[in-house]
Amino acid sequence: MPENKSMKSLLLLIRMSLVIVFMLFYACDKVTVEIKNPPLPVHRKDEKPLTPVPLGCIRGYFGDYYRTFTQHIEKIQPVDSFSNCYYYGSCNGTPINQINLIRCDSSFVFAMYIMGRSLDSLPATFPVSSGYGKYADIEFYPYQSWSWNSPGHYFLAGYYGYSVSITDKTDDILTGTFEGILTSSTGEMLPVTDGEFKLKIYRKYMPCGQGNGK
Repeated sequence: MPENKSMKSLLLLIRMSLVIVFMLFYACDKVTVEIKNPPLPVHRKDEKPLTPVPLGCIRGYFGDYYRTFTQHIEKIQPVDSFSNCYYYGSCNGTPINQINLIRCDSSFVFAMYIMGRSLDSLPATFPVSSGYGKYADIEFYPYQSWSWNSPGHYFLAGYYGYSVSITDKTDDILTGTFEGILTSSTGEMLPVTDGEFKLKIYRKYMPCGQGNGK
C-alpha cells in the first residue's frame, strides 16, 4: 500500500507539473509585444554666419536651411555676362531697365530681377513709389530645371522695396537684402528670411528689339 501511495503521489506531481507548463506556455502565447517606431529626424535651423556677406554671394534662410550661392550660371564663358548685369536703353520712347542678380550652387538657382528701375536711381528712398512695369521678381528652382509649372519652382513677384532692396551701389557693387514667402505652382510655400547679397554689376546697353534673357 505505501508503494501505491507513492506512485499516486508521483503521478499527481507529474500531472500538476504538466498543467503548470501548459499554463505558462499558453500565457506566453498571449503576450503582446508593442514596438514603437523611432521618431523621424528633425532638421534644426542652421546657424547664420557671423561674417559680412562676401563679394559675389547671395545667401539667406530658405525655410530652416541657410543656403549660400556663389556660382554664376555661365559655365563656359570666362566672364560673367548675365548673372549680374544691368541692361539699359530705350525702345520706342520707353526706357529699358533691368537688373539681374543671379547665383547658384550645385543643386539650386536663386535669381532676382529688378524691373523698371534705373541703377542710378538706387538706393531708393523709402517708401518706394510703385508704378507700372516697376517690380522685383524672385525665383528659386533646381539647377538646370527651369519651368514655371514645375512643383519645385518657387517664385515671388512684388513691388521693389517690398521683397528686394538695394542698400548700397558704390562702384556698381550692389549690396542689399531680400525676403518673402515664395510659392510654387502647386501652392507650396517657402519662407525666405535674412536674405542678403553683394554682387558687382556690369552695365550693358540694350538696343531696341534685342532680348535681355528674362
